[in-house]
Amino acid sequence: MSQKWVIAFTVLWLGIGAIGSAQDRATVQMRDGSKFEGRIEELTANGELFVRVSQNDQRRVPVTSVALIDKAGGASGLPDTELREATGSEHLLLLSNGSSVKGRLVAIRGGQGSANEDQPRTYVFRSSDGRDQSFGPDQVSRVYLGTYPFAALSGSVSNTAGLDAGFDTPGSLRVPASGGWVDTGMRVRRGELISFNTSGEVQLSENSNDRARAAGTPRTSPGATLPNAYAGALIGRVGNSQPFAIGDQASVPMPFDGILYLAVNDDDRRDNAGAFVVSLGRNRR
Repeated sequence: MSQKWVIAFTVLWLGIGAIGSAQDRATVQMRDGSKFEGRIEELTANGELFVRVSQNDQRRVPVTSVALIDKAGGASGLPDTELREATGSEHLLLLSNGSSVKGRLVAIRGGQGSANEDQPRTYVFRSSDGRDQSFGPDQVSRVYLGTYPFAALSGSVSNTAGLDAGFDTPGSLRVPASGGWVDTGMRVRRGELISFNTSGEVQLSENSNDRARAAGTPRTSPGATLPNAYAGALIGRVGNSQPFAIGDQASVPMPFDGILYLAVNDDDRRDNAGAFVVSLGRNRR
């Protein structure tokens, strides 16, 4: 084979590989607020999501730690119509034709980097009526993995038992008890006083009496993000720094420079319900 044909074949092969790779690329948003981009390779039966970030970096993450797989954008500027649906416990599959399916993402199989590379890549989604449907990567736009924690919605969303009172507060931020770190979008400076006006109530287990307001319930949880702070209390984090307690304090000095994140202090959030509604402000001294 002449050198010219070798070059042409190589260019064609690279082009085909790039197209396939582009169909599989997505932004993965974790429940702690962090994001990374890569090629979605596989979701195994034991709940591990494999993502190829680079040639030497394959991420293996528990799917329970994933909030969103976004193949259409960077997990930002998400439509309110989607977010209203994504706060529920079911997974939400958005298709490239504009339709959506509720249920659960049960597998991603086949394709480059998977255990069955000779098979085409498919997303297997079990709809609410129990039927399994398979979709190619070009058909999938976004997959919300249940109880999306970054919706920051107002009165359009409500949970049971009156746990979400206060959602009509203009400019408020929703911090669900069942989710991870919520990005407030506020950049703070070390030593700056940030004010917190927090309403709402959360439920920390299947026990309907196990509830807390922003100060937390009078017990601790050894496996919580802040094990020495009250369970259910409002907590904060700046960037990837150590978390700190907020509770029902009216204002708190920021320990670092960066973006402020908020969460509910607990260990296992899967059985939680409700949310805090937080209004933030900058104190001028």
